[in-house]
Amino acid sequence: MKIFLSFSLFVGVFASCEQMAQIKQEVTREQLDQQLVAIEALIEEGSCTENSQCRFIPYGSKACGGPQGYLIFSSNVDVDELQTKVDAYTKAEATYNKQEGIMSDCSIPPEPAKLGCVDGNCVQLE
Repeated sequence: MKIFLSFSLFVGVFASCEQMAQIKQEVTREQLDQQLVAIEALIEEGSCTENSQCRFIPYGSKACGGPQGYLIFSSNVDVDELQTKVDAYTKAEATYNKQEGIMSDCSIPPEPAKLGCVDGNCVQLE
């Protein structure tokens, strides 16, 4: 009987911990928006003086797969930090899409074709 009670208690505690972990993993639209604002703020910190400093990075996760789009940035930002933040955002958006049953048009956004430095900012020229 003691073994049964101990086992039942263990199962109950384990199930509660598992539910708590699932609750903590939920992602809200507000959290995604905050992450994207932080990414955009980091990108704004970097300026450019020539076209060769301009890069792009895929970000986000469409429900069908693939990136939501591309962010254009200057190589003068902390590229490792940017990559880390974009990876976290992409993972969080994939979780959000699955958790909320988000649908997508399944289109694949084209990569930026030509980038350039205009007035100290990296932009898509075409």
